Amino acid sequence: MMYRVMLALGVLCLVYFVWLMVKHVDFGLIWLPAGCLFLAVGGYGWHCINHPQGFRLPAPVVTAAGLVLALGLAAFVAAEGLIFREMMKQPEKELPFVIVLGAQVRGTVPSRALLRRLEAAEEYMRENPQTIAVLSGGQGSGEDITEARCMEEYLTAAGILKERLILEERSTTTEENLRFSAEKIAGYRSGEAAKDTAGKAGMDVRTGILSNNFHVYRALLLAKKMGYQDVSGIAAPSDWRLQIHYLVREFFALIKEKTLGHI
Repeated sequence: MMYRVMLALGVLCLVYFVWLMVKHVDFGLIWLPAGCLFLAVGGYGWHCINHPQGFRLPAPVVTAAGLVLALGLAAFVAAEGLIFREMMKQPEKELPFVIVLGAQVRGTVPSRALLRRLEAAEEYMRENPQTIAVLSGGQGSGEDITEARCMEEYLTAAGILKERLILEERSTTTEENLRFSAEKIAGYRSGEAAKDTAGKAGMDVRTGILSNNFHVYRALLLAKKMGYQDVSGIAAPSDWRLQIHYLVREFFALIKEKTLGHI
């Protein structure tokens, strides 16, 4: 019975919500209303089947609610399909530049998300010895060094030459990652210190954007909107326990960016 599926999904969402809260995962709250919605739909279905003469919502309300849910589900499936497409793509070879997007640093130690990006960056740099990496990320709360500096320390310890690494240490958002990294690329290509007006010049070269797999699609949309002319993604793995959460969260992030006109 469909109502049983809805009830089971509701319980699973609430259990996942509690686990995310215990783990202090960002935006875990989104699973609470999802769980309540599934329970409400399943509970109403159970009520209708077991109490055929009982309370019923007006037919227009049921129809409107069903239509809204169907449209929302269709949009979700379409967006997730686009996200999955970028997750599964093989990275282009011999890119002149790769921008490694920063993620949280705990003191001086990379978080799990950043560590997976660094492992993917190390692998790509070894396989493509001519590539220059722009390590992009400033210093936030709870971070003793910039994310860029943390990435540099990891990669140089892994044997990647420091001369192949460019540090961008000002950014605090993905949009700033891309804008400031373009300035660094422009400065590197001209042999001069990057200037704020040099950004567009750094967007006309073949460039890869490396991030965790769920984030690549949105990062590419942001880059193209900003003026990057030849950009592709490099997908690093994500924590499998949080993969579903990241994918659902990314759907709402896409809605937010589209509403703000960033993509």
